[in-house]
Amino acid sequence: MKKILLSAFACSPIKGSEEGRGWNWAIGLAEMGYTVYCMTNFEDKEEIEIEHKKVNLPNLHFEYVELSYGLDKQLFKPSGKTIYLHYYLWKKKASNRALSLHKKYNFDIAHHITYGSFQQGTCLYKLDNCKILFGPVGGGQMALPIFKSYFGKAWTTEVIRGKVSKMLVRHSSSLKKTLKKASHVIATNYDTKKLLDSSNLISKEKSHITEIYAIPKKYDTLKFIERPDNEILNIIWVGRLLPRKGLNLSLQGLSFLPKDFPYKLTIVGGGSMGENVEKWIEDYKLDANKITLLGQIPFKQVDEEYRKADIMLFCSLRDTLGIQVMEAMAYSLPLVVLNISGVKNLVPENCAIKIDPTPGEGTAKSIAKAIIELQENKTLRKEKALNAYKHAMNSTWKRRIQVFTEKYYEN
Repeated sequence: MKKILLSAFACSPIKGSEEGRGWNWAIGLAEMGYTVYCMTNFEDKEEIEIEHKKVNLPNLHFEYVELSYGLDKQLFKPSGKTIYLHYYLWKKKASNRALSLHKKYNFDIAHHITYGSFQQGTCLYKLDNCKILFGPVGGGQMALPIFKSYFGKAWTTEVIRGKVSKMLVRHSSSLKKTLKKASHVIATNYDTKKLLDSSNLISKEKSHITEIYAIPKKYDTLKFIERPDNEILNIIWVGRLLPRKGLNLSLQGLSFLPKDFPYKLTIVGGGSMGENVEKWIEDYKLDANKITLLGQIPFKQVDEEYRKADIMLFCSLRDTLGIQVMEAMAYSLPLVVLNISGVKNLVPENCAIKIDPTPGEGTAKSIAKAIIELQENKTLRKEKALNAYKHAMNSTWKRRIQVFTEKYYEN
């Protein structure tokens, strides 16, 4: 079997999101029989070593790239701004490790998997005589100007972010070299693909959009949940309380429901905007008794909330995808989503009511209309619930990696 060098800066067997993706790719490729050398950072070394022994995959090897002078401890703060500097320095050191490993093992494929944002490219472009894969990566998605009011003061930062992304495509040496050298560039959403294509460094044949996203491995054995026709529609919203997650838009959508509409909203997640929730409820004249803010809770409790819900409301204003969408579908939940970003191409029409954004109050009114339709048309709700479940069960890590390797590793 082929020898793979995997660049997975974020990699952990005990975390979700980017870290979980890095870990699942590493073990998934090894389980398929590839010989895998995974470069990652120091953070979860102990946990990786413990789980590595448990999975018993002798063809899987981890290479921990650590910074000198104690910079790991000083800069590695995933929720802080110094993480970007840490990642930049890590890449520089990882490039030397990659060259050394390639000289020793002569890899067939070098694959960048995390971080999953395109902005800094990958150190793997320095390798010769092997196939280089970049992605799936996102980061090119940008919030629509019609959503400016929902961002508030954060809109300025959002605009700057968009300009920086465009600037990096034109001027980042590392990214340019990555795009030139890569055999395939795989984007998680059309916005990112369009932005990377605008560099004119990628031929049509090597620019792709990802076909499948994966549910967390622990959900692989879930059974379809047949929900009763409750009089009250239980709606769940899951995400970090950040401006781009659009919780205020979701709450505004609820304000256009009839006053006697029977619903209960459960909000799961913590973040900087949490202190605004009470004010938003007042501003939109919502019944506070119908809304529960749980904050950040353990994963096990989140799963329990998915089971209690009837539908998921996911109206993120900008997102690569949002793993909670896949989690909800695994729990047989139909979705109300905005037809933008990663959701646009990774959530099938038959699993959700997908809303095309419109100016002013139009988007919020469409959210209300979708919620009413799912409450009144129980047949539609059950059909979308079943389709969501089937889609999730066809989006396991095993399936995703199989599809990916067949297309990009073996051809």
